Amino acid sequence: MYARLVCTALLGLALVACTKAQTAQNAAPAAPVEPCPFVYTYAPGNYIVDIASGSEVILDPGVQEFDLFCSPGDARAAVNEAVRLGVLTEGDWRIYRVEGSMEEIGQRQHNNQHTLARMTQIVDWVAEKL
Repeated sequence: MYARLVCTALLGLALVACTKAQTAQNAAPAAPVEPCPFVYTYAPGNYIVDIASGSEVILDPGVQEFDLFCSPGDARAAVNEAVRLGVLTEGDWRIYRVEGSMEEIGQRQHNNQHTLARMTQIVDWVAEKL
């Protein structure tokens, strides 16, 4: 009886080990982060005044979540969609270039989207045709 119990336990452990190994092999590695020459986000338009006056504007993901994009056009499209869906209130949302690469400051979310993972400075704003 004792031998049967030990054999059953060992068989169970072997099955669990095989299942975990197979799951690890089947899991595709995360795609590498797309290299971006610059990283952009959207934030309230009043930051332009601070930047123009020479002040440092630091974005803090602990206070607010900031989505990151590889192009100003992608950032503007995301703002427009978020306003349309009611996720963001209508207002003066501007596109800003932030300091750092996507790998340095970004955290991958679902659907290969990225959010700001650490504090970073706004470098400049993007002039847009409104």
